[in-house]
Amino acid sequence: MKTLSLLFFAAILLINTSCKKENKDNVPAGLEGVWELRSVTAMLSSTYLPGNGHIIRFTGKKYEITDNGQITKSGEFQVIEDLTVAASTCLNMAPGKYNNRIIYDNNMSATKTFFEISENKLTIVSGCFAIDAGSSSAYKRQ
Repeated sequence: MKTLSLLFFAAILLINTSCKKENKDNVPAGLEGVWELRSVTAMLSSTYLPGNGHIIRFTGKKYEITDNGQITKSGEFQVIEDLTVAASTCLNMAPGKYNNRIIYDNNMSATKTFFEISENKLTIVSGCFAIDAGSSSAYKRQ
């Protein structure tokens, strides 16, 4: 019986040590970096030229929002999978799009903020477009 117990313990130990560790930060590799605002669409639309100074930086689990060289907000963020973008934004979204949600400063009760990265473009959507006009912000990687 002792031999069987030892074999069982050794098997469990081997399985636990050979399993690949999860990415506990759950931060998509493409999100990290410096992004400059190019457009905002809400009730009104605005476009921004390169060098406009509206920057968002993601490094590890930290973020920093800068306007014209001044840090306006910074802290920690996390990314989780959230499949409620259509209900949250009141928009019909293509399946598989905007399934990642950014949570800033562990504020789970804030308006949900979803994002999608395509090549060098980061698009962030939040709010219900039908009720409070929502917003979509497009950034270009620097």
